[in-house]
Amino acid sequence: MASPIISGEEIRVLIAERDRMASQLLAESLQRDSRFKVVATPSVAELVSVATLRQPDIAVISADFVSGAKKGFQIARALSTRLPDLRIVILLDTLAREPVLASFRAGARGVFCRTEPLSEIRTCVQEVSHGEIWARSTAGEHLVEAVKISPSCDAIDETGTLSRREIEVVECAVQGQTNKQIAGQLGLSEHTVKNYLFRIFEKLRVSSRMELLLLLSTNHKNSFFITASKNSKNEDGTNSLERYLKAAEQGLVSAQFLVGLAYFEGRDAEKNEQFAYYWLRLAEENSVAFRHHIGRLLQEIKTKMTVRDVENLEKSIMAQREKMLSGQKIYDLLEEEVSGENPIRMPAVRQTA
Repeated sequence: MASPIISGEEIRVLIAERDRMASQLLAESLQRDSRFKVVATPSVAELVSVATLRQPDIAVISADFVSGAKKGFQIARALSTRLPDLRIVILLDTLAREPVLASFRAGARGVFCRTEPLSEIRTCVQEVSHGEIWARSTAGEHLVEAVKISPSCDAIDETGTLSRREIEVVECAVQGQTNKQIAGQLGLSEHTVKNYLFRIFEKLRVSSRMELLLLLSTNHKNSFFITASKNSKNEDGTNSLERYLKAAEQGLVSAQFLVGLAYFEGRDAEKNEQFAYYWLRLAEENSVAFRHHIGRLLQEIKTKMTVRDVENLEKSIMAQREKMLSGQKIYDLLEEEVSGENPIRMPAVRQTA
């Protein structure tokens, strides 16, 4: 981490607003104060190379450029990886949750909203240069809330088996960083990061980053966010979602779909987009594999049957399907399958690190 600039020292600033004119206006505003020296106002294409050459203390970067929306987040991430001592302030049009969190994930130390008085940016730049985090009340609330709900290795017992370095890799991975980004942040090679992830997966008994995120998130909340009503309890004391989760983990495709739907709709569980995506994608992957397997078997069987027999069976199947769907919703039918004695299961899809 860079050492804070001592009060009274000149602060070297690079500015990359959304276009050249805006950069010049901001530069002129800052340079009215003798504390600041604007060392460059590069174009988007030159930004990283100029920053590397001029070595500013602070980079003030627009989240959006005329040449591309959200381009600033990508550039900020590249700069924070290449120049770890550089402190970044990102300019936003609004302090909405997503752009604020995207800014700090990209490596920013401060966010400044264009609706604030321009004179305030001098205070922002100075505070960030002194090692402070700049986030007005609204942005600060978003950060606090994100920290409260973020996955953490502190929440689960299994991480006692992980080394300090493995925990650092886990924390980076669940933030969505790629192997290359983790390597850059921790000073490792990509190959070493990949080996760490494989060992972590083995120790925590997961097979992918998504399962790792799911494990940390669920333990962080100390539950699967189950909020089932009293009437949804089964005879064994478990609720519907708990039963579906158990079946989903065992590979039952329809249960995987039901769990994803439950988290998506908030039915017997708090809404959670990450969990919904995980289980619905797993159901989709397993359904495709299952469909292909069935297709091969049907083709083999059809070679041993007459065309008339196949046509008659298809008509019968379609009639039965219409009859089944006319009186029940699809998830009602799937719930019956989950409760059945001999449901069809598929193995969980494994992913590489």
